[in-house]
Amino acid sequence: MQWGLLSVFSSLGSIVAFGINFHADKLQVPISVYIVFILLMASAFFVALFTIIAPSEVRRRDGTPLAHYPHDGLWQELKNQRRLLQDWRLLALGVPMLASEVPIIVSSSLNSLYFNIRTRSLNSLMFNVMQIVGAIWIGLMLDSWKIASRRTRGVVTVATVALVVIAGWVGLTVWLYRNPMDLLNPPLFDWTDGPFGGFFVLNLIFGMIMVIYQVTVQWIISTFTNDPEQLARLAGLVKGVLAGGVAAAFGTEAAGLPQLSVIAYNFSVQAIGLVLMAVVAWNCVTATNYDKEERVVPPTNERGLEKDD
Repeated sequence: MQWGLLSVFSSLGSIVAFGINFHADKLQVPISVYIVFILLMASAFFVALFTIIAPSEVRRRDGTPLAHYPHDGLWQELKNQRRLLQDWRLLALGVPMLASEVPIIVSSSLNSLYFNIRTRSLNSLMFNVMQIVGAIWIGLMLDSWKIASRRTRGVVTVATVALVVIAGWVGLTVWLYRNPMDLLNPPLFDWTDGPFGGFFVLNLIFGMIMVIYQVTVQWIISTFTNDPEQLARLAGLVKGVLAGGVAAAFGTEAAGLPQLSVIAYNFSVQAIGLVLMAVVAWNCVTATNYDKEERVVPPTNERGLEKDD
């Protein structure tokens, strides 16, 4: 749901940019686009200010709290953070965390190198739209009760994501071989030009990979605990490692490596990450963590425990 909402509003921003750039004849982003984006981002502060409530006030439909929230001092919190770095499951998932958002770096770089401003805006819009599709699809897979075992559901989802990832990176490699580029004389294709069609389809695929890969990593990690405070620590860890992966991916672009070398690096990282996700999902995902954590309050009308393998 979080990724779906994020992608919806990203798409709204992309629609604004596309509308402004539709008849653009200059290779630059108008100031009006930046103004609209700043206003949209600033509005998030007021939404958060008036809608977020304290975790201790959150209640289920049956009236029970999610957990008890005793106060932990700074020293105890530092110890809790250290324990995260000693968990082999999280260390194994470090690679897929690093690889989660590399598709947006590759896709956006090629989009800016190969296409004119209005075609870039269209590609960016569709990239965000496909994240909405991907968020809905991956959510249905990971929460489907048609596969009773949560562990099996995780492994099947990882395998499905792997097929999409392989298709995307292999397809992009073929497209680049057919459309080599001189950095000193970029082609700046329009959507009326021949090479656009192939990239458009690949851009849709990478928009999906952007969300389904990352959500699958987060889902596996979220199965480790039901404690909201621990989940908050894990969320911070995921975002921190993910940012490091984005920086590394941008580094391959900044180093001036050939695009095929950049793709080889990013594909390798995502492929290794998929293998590690499958290993952790098979060995560590359990049906539930209720009654295993002192601070967590189990629901009184739980919809049946999922099946353990």
